Amino acid sequence: MKALIIAPFWRQPGHVGVYRIDRFIRWLSEAGIQIVLVRAGNRNEVTKVNWGTEITIEDPLKMFPDPKPGATVPVSNRKPNRLRRMLSFVVFNPDPTVLWCKRIASHDLVLKHCNGVNWVLSSSPPESSHLASSLLAKRLNAQLIVDMRDGWLDEPFKPLLCASRIQRWREGRLEGRILRQAYRIFVTSDVWKELLTARLHIVEDKVTVLTNGCPIINRVEKRDYAVFNKNEKLTLIYSGRFTGSRQTQKVKCLLEPLYYAIKNTTIQGRVILIGSLEPEDLNEVDCWRSLYDERNWNIELRPQVSREDLFPLLAMANGLLLLSISNAAIPSKLFEYLVVQKPILAITLYNSAVWQISERISSVHVVDPQMPDSDRHICDFLSACQRKEHQFIVPAEFCESSLAKTFLKSIDDNS
Repeated sequence: MKALIIAPFWRQPGHVGVYRIDRFIRWLSEAGIQIVLVRAGNRNEVTKVNWGTEITIEDPLKMFPDPKPGATVPVSNRKPNRLRRMLSFVVFNPDPTVLWCKRIASHDLVLKHCNGVNWVLSSSPPESSHLASSLLAKRLNAQLIVDMRDGWLDEPFKPLLCASRIQRWREGRLEGRILRQAYRIFVTSDVWKELLTARLHIVEDKVTVLTNGCPIINRVEKRDYAVFNKNEKLTLIYSGRFTGSRQTQKVKCLLEPLYYAIKNTTIQGRVILIGSLEPEDLNEVDCWRSLYDERNWNIELRPQVSREDLFPLLAMANGLLLLSISNAAIPSKLFEYLVVQKPILAITLYNSAVWQISERISSVHVVDPQMPDSDRHICDFLSACQRKEHQFIVPAEFCESSLAKTFLKSIDDNS
């Protein structure tokens, strides 16, 4: 058996999609399935790796350059420009990576190594990856597997889809055609499934919920987790981006409810924000910093670090902060937090995917700031952070073995 994976972002430092593809590679490899992976880079080349064949096809727009040696976080010399980004999405349907995707769909190097492929799998965003896998699945007479890390037209990640009916129509036609062709569609939450199947009833029997999962941590890292913060002040850590991830992810949504809760306590502490922040995020942090100072709390900024370097920092915190202003998304950060076994404050919308999943996890204190008693629930979280000693059980459904079974059963069902 043989699988082809389309992942232009593969080997991009800090790209969240890499973690999901890494799981697919391990699960397929452990099942004895040969793997061919196609990624974007600076040149055309074929590399043999321990799990199969990795093909690099030159990216004409250089959106996915070869990583610099030793790089663990994304580095870009190009200053972000939202207008330029939006214009590029107007010109290219569904996104600028489509140029690379159309190139690989008929590239001799790809076709040469894909004889006998049973499945063609792609993971989005970018959604253009699914176009490439659709074209290749037809050409290779293989089954198409679509993995949607975010919704496409459901709670769209791209601002242009929210603002333009024409763009929704353009991408909606493309999405519908690809999903009708698909043999299996993976989504990352029950809410994503509900939204998708409500729009496209015909795909309901193809859709499987496959959440992200808890990363595997080796014994050395677990031993480090015994080191607790001995400072009298609580240390709370938030890891990730804000508006750079999604426009609804405002700094205020995190810091405001926490601030009003600590006003009702004598607890002192600090909030450490780890990650790359947009200028508007930094300005908002500055606005809240003086208010926190008045309550004997500090707000500290730390640059983005690699995933491996992040875990020891999380382990030395008293509590962890999660923000998800979305109905359907479940941030992969939640699963990274779970393995550290510390109290988690999840600020989200009532009955969202994060809300629903948090009801099954004892370490998570879930709060919608618009609901009554939100202050009390945040104070409960702060009290839990003070206790320091915790024994939380991670639900088995989010562990590697359970997720692997779901994935492999889904793709091999009725093959």
